[in-house]
Amino acid sequence: MKSIRQLLLGAALLGAVSFAQTATTTSLTGAVKAALPINADVKTAQANLNQAQGVLQATQADPSSLVTEKLSATNGVSLSQAQLRAAQLATLQTTITDYVNVLEAQENVNLQTLQVQVLTKALQVAKVKLSTGNATNLDVQTAQNSLSGGQQNLVAAQAQLNLASSKLATQMGVSGPVRAAGAPNVPKLSTSLSSLQAARTRLSTLVAVNNALAVAQLNVKLTDNDFTPAQTKQQAQTALANAQRNVTTAQQNTSQALSSAYQSALNTTELLKVTQSKEAAAQKQYTQDAARLKSGTISAVELQSSQLTLKQAQYARLQAQDNVLSALAALSVAAGQNLTGISY
Repeated sequence: MKSIRQLLLGAALLGAVSFAQTATTTSLTGAVKAALPINADVKTAQANLNQAQGVLQATQADPSSLVTEKLSATNGVSLSQAQLRAAQLATLQTTITDYVNVLEAQENVNLQTLQVQVLTKALQVAKVKLSTGNATNLDVQTAQNSLSGGQQNLVAAQAQLNLASSKLATQMGVSGPVRAAGAPNVPKLSTSLSSLQAARTRLSTLVAVNNALAVAQLNVKLTDNDFTPAQTKQQAQTALANAQRNVTTAQQNTSQALSSAYQSALNTTELLKVTQSKEAAAQKQYTQDAARLKSGTISAVELQSSQLTLKQAQYARLQAQDNVLSALAALSVAAGQNLTGISY
């Protein structure tokens, strides 16, 4: 009878074949464009903006509208626009996360499959050596244990792929598994932190507090006369002081968040360069080993090991590349503008 591990491995391999055959393949841009229109927060923000624009239009057309009503309507539109932009960027960030999770899970399945092949060959070699008296039973058992662990890792990798695919499918509003078409291009961060800091007034948090400040300033202006009670004037002044403090606090918080996100983007970019260098070295070693195999100076087993090392380096580079894109998505949310290079 087959062991539970063998049954799980067989199921995982069949699942991998089924996934590849039935999954809907999508690019990252395609995933984002599918996710945005159906996202609940985006739909709500768009509806709020449409309503705010209608209120503003009606207020502007009404000759009896007061200055406070006009300011309120104008503020409503500006805040709704900022909230829609924030909802879109948040959805962009979530979709990027879901997509790269699928992409990495796919590559991890490939990596673990190759690992199992290498470990299977190692077990075969150990058994041959045992038969010739060049290995012990312990060597064979150790190789068997390593193979069993590798098989379990493959089963886990396939399960993780299924989960990641299901999550992306839900985000996109499609049925069935979703497969990532490939690694997206990662743009360079060419915008300076100072320019991003200057443009962060687009953030919904700052729009809200600046709108509140504008209302407070107008109320102080409207009470600056000799017929408004002193208590009312004092209340307006207090509200203005509170609004000014809220603006200062929001500016500090958003500035710190933006600086942190910007530094993370820089850090991930540097780490990507390291993994690219390691991948290049592994590729060079594999090319050399392939030539050595042809010349008869190494065995096919050694070349397979070199291939695994290259695959591991490629996977590490992919993860680092995805980290850069995820950092740019987080920076986009913190800056209030799309810096990922993905159009929607």
